[in-house]
Amino acid sequence: MTSSSPLVVAVALVLAAAAGGCSTTSAPPAEPATSPAADSRADSAENVRLIGHNDLQGRESLVVVARADAANGNWVYVGHHENFWDETQKLNDITGKMEWNGTSILDVNDAANPKLVWHIPNDANASSRSVSVVYDYKFDGSGKDYLIRNSEYGDTFKFQIFDITSRGTDPAQIALVSEITATPQNSCGRGCGGTLIGRAHKGWWSQETGYFYSAAGEPGFRSTLAQIWDLKDPTQPKFVGRMWIPGQKDGEAGFEGQYAHHPNVDEENKRVYIGYREAGQTAAFDISNPATPKLIWSLDMNPPHRGPHTVSPIVYDRVPNFGADVLPRKYALVVDEAGAAEDLAPCRGVRSKSYMLDITNDMKPFPVSVWQVPADQYCNKGGRFGPHQNAETVNGHINRFDDKLAWLAYFNAGIRVVDLSDPYNLREVGSYVPKPTEKSHPIEKGQAVAIQINDIDLDDRGLAYASDRTGAGLFILQYTGTSARQGS
Repeated sequence: MTSSSPLVVAVALVLAAAAGGCSTTSAPPAEPATSPAADSRADSAENVRLIGHNDLQGRESLVVVARADAANGNWVYVGHHENFWDETQKLNDITGKMEWNGTSILDVNDAANPKLVWHIPNDANASSRSVSVVYDYKFDGSGKDYLIRNSEYGDTFKFQIFDITSRGTDPAQIALVSEITATPQNSCGRGCGGTLIGRAHKGWWSQETGYFYSAAGEPGFRSTLAQIWDLKDPTQPKFVGRMWIPGQKDGEAGFEGQYAHHPNVDEENKRVYIGYREAGQTAAFDISNPATPKLIWSLDMNPPHRGPHTVSPIVYDRVPNFGADVLPRKYALVVDEAGAAEDLAPCRGVRSKSYMLDITNDMKPFPVSVWQVPADQYCNKGGRFGPHQNAETVNGHINRFDDKLAWLAYFNAGIRVVDLSDPYNLREVGSYVPKPTEKSHPIEKGQAVAIQINDIDLDDRGLAYASDRTGAGLFILQYTGTSARQGS
C-alpha cells in the first residue's frame, strides 16, 4: 500500500511572488478592549465577545471538538496534554479524586455556563491531546455514541475507544471499548508494520463511513505517517491503509525530518490533506480506494517557512480579479505551528505564519499570500508566540469556510479571526486575547505566565470554543463583526 509520487514541488514564496503576484499581509496591532470592565477575562478584544468560560480543573488542554444537534444536545469534548508542568495529578471535583489528565466532557446547552460533567482520566501521566466523537452509530446497529482519543506515555502509543452514550444521564458508566495499538506486521514489506512507535498523535472519526484517520509511527518508517482504520465495529478495529510522502519509508531517498502531523479529511471529495512538520511539506492524497491512497501533490515550503500543522481546503465561487470562466477555484489555508525554542520569548529566527495555496490544478499548487500577527507586542510577553492551528471542523465535520472567516489559535496572541474572502489579501477582522487565570502556569521553566491558546473549534450555533495549553481552561466566543468581504 505505497503512496505514488507524481509531483513534488519545491518552491520558495519569493519565486511565487515574482511569477504570480504573491502578497504578504499582516494583521494590525491588537487594540485594547473598549470596555475592560465589561470583560474581566480579556487583555484585549476586537469584534469578538466572551460568552462563557470553564476552568477545566486547570488541566493542560489541546484538541476541542464541539457537537450540537437537536437530538443529542450541545456538547464539547477536550483532549488534555500530560501534566508537563509539575507532573502531578489534579483534583476532579466531580468525583473527589486526584486524577491524571485525560479527556473532559462538557454540557454547553447553556453556553454562558458550560458545565463539566465528566473527566475520563488516564492511568498515568499520559498525553491524550486528541479526541473525536461519533453519535447514533449506525454501523454496529447499536445507535450508541463513541469517543476515540490518543494516548502517549513512555514507549506506549495507542488510540482508545470509549462508549460515551451515558454522558448525559450516568457519566460514571462511560467505558473503554477497545484499543488500537498496532498495524499488521509485514503489511508494507518485510519488517514493515507492527506496534505503534514514536507517536499516536491525532485523528478524526467519520460519522458517515466509519473510517478513522490517524497519524502514528510504525516500524519500517522514519517518522509519523497517516493511517486509515475501519471502526464500523468499534470493538474490533481493522487496519485499512496508510499514506506517506517520499523519504518517510526506510530506504527511500528524500528524508528531511518531515513527519505527518495529522490528516484533515474531505471524504466527500475523496481527499486527505496533511501538513508535515519540521521539513515544511504540505500534501494531498486521493482516498478513492482507502486501502491504497495515492499521493496527488506535495509542496515544499521550507525554507523560508517552517512546518505546516493544519491544511484546510476551501472552494471559492468568487475571487477578486478572476472571471467566471476560471471559477470555481480551490485554495488551501495552511497554518504553521509555533512549536520550537525560537517561538518562545524573546523570539528568534523565522516566525511561524499562515498562508494560502492555490490548489485548483492538482499538478501545480502554488502559494499566493501570507498572513501573520505582528511580533512587536508578543515576542517578549512570555510563552510561545505564533499560530498553532485553525478551526478545521464545524460541528464535527470538515470546515467548508462558507462565511470565509478563519478562526486561529495563536498561543500568547490569543484567538484571531481572519477574513479569507480574497485569498490574495487576507485581513484580520477580530481578535480575543484572554488573561491568564489563577490556574495558569508557564509553558516551561524560565518563561513568564502567559495565555497559550492551543486549539479552536466551531459549532453550528456560530460559537467558537478555544482551549489553553497551560491551564486557563475553555473560552466560548462569538464573532460580532461584519461578514466577510464579497469577491467580485
